[in-house]
Amino acid sequence: MIVGVEATSLIGPRSGVGHTTASIVEAMVGIDEGVEIVLLPISLRRGGWVREAVPAHPRIRVARNRLPAKVANWIWSRAEWPPAELFCGALDVFWGPNFILPPLVKAAGVITVHDLAFIKVPETCSDAVLAYKQTVPRMVGRANRIIVPSKFTAQELGDWLPAERERIRVVYPGIRRAFRERGGDLTKPRREALGIRDPYAVFLGDLSARKNVDGLLKAFKQVISVQPDAQLVLIGKAGQGWDAISATYEDLINTPSVRVVGHLPDAEAAALVRGAKVFVYPSRYEGFGIPPLEAMAAGTPVIAAKTSSLPEALGDHARWVDPDDIDGIAGAIADHFEGAPEGATVEAARSWSINFSWGESAAATIGVFSEAMAEVAA
Repeated sequence: MIVGVEATSLIGPRSGVGHTTASIVEAMVGIDEGVEIVLLPISLRRGGWVREAVPAHPRIRVARNRLPAKVANWIWSRAEWPPAELFCGALDVFWGPNFILPPLVKAAGVITVHDLAFIKVPETCSDAVLAYKQTVPRMVGRANRIIVPSKFTAQELGDWLPAERERIRVVYPGIRRAFRERGGDLTKPRREALGIRDPYAVFLGDLSARKNVDGLLKAFKQVISVQPDAQLVLIGKAGQGWDAISATYEDLINTPSVRVVGHLPDAEAAALVRGAKVFVYPSRYEGFGIPPLEAMAAGTPVIAAKTSSLPEALGDHARWVDPDDIDGIAGAIADHFEGAPEGATVEAARSWSINFSWGESAAATIGVFSEAMAEVAA
């Protein structure tokens, strides 16, 4: 099976889509010796970076792209040319893991739709993401199968595009190895360099309005009024709305009570999560919700908003809050600074989380590819 993969999400600091793409690609060649991968980055200047984004492997190669991203996306959302095979060579199937599926000549097509934020919470989206409302219907119309990360997203996508419902398949994501391992906390010199002190709460994800980082900061103001030694650590790259959020909470962010550490390598992020009193994820909307699941795997109690796909992802193992209930979020955080969680509760959450593996995701994805190929061959 020769699989083309749209690999632009592997360029630069990893988003959730980038982690998902890289993890499934690596797992696919690990579990199936018949799988060959051709990565197609849609970038003239930065495409070569993809070679460093996944481990070197004899069955993974990078295609040379001759189109800049804006041009490719504009053409592919309007025309059936140029096909992916022009860049990748002969393929059995092409996978678009990030809302984009180029035209194809003979290969089957599979696209992943991670969420419908551009429909459900448009006020939290960039102009580029809002454009998905027009481009996604055409992209999924090309696909033989559509992958989504949750039953929640399957229902939403089927309601929006009912003609596509029969081709939707749920493939749950996995959690990163660094969070599954029972490692230690971040080293003391590195903690000091980042300004981390005990005790602290932690958030991991895009620093954005959709993740409700503004609500989290507002709640943490209340927390430090009763727990003055508490600290909030924000891990992740700036997302849509962060400029406004950081300006609003500038006085708080510029104190030792809040540390914005940006994007970190997996091992450091996992160590910081592992050492936290609590992981807080008051997101307004998710297609799945990998970060709080990874926190559970790391053995850290989780507070999460009871919204969208999060109950499906986290089961009964989070403390649920309303994303608009600032007092409730603050109270839940403060409670975790007053004592240690029960060991049985932590272990139950860990046991739940480790069922989500990239090996399982890769196997399910290969199954969807096989379905798509069979349809083309019929």
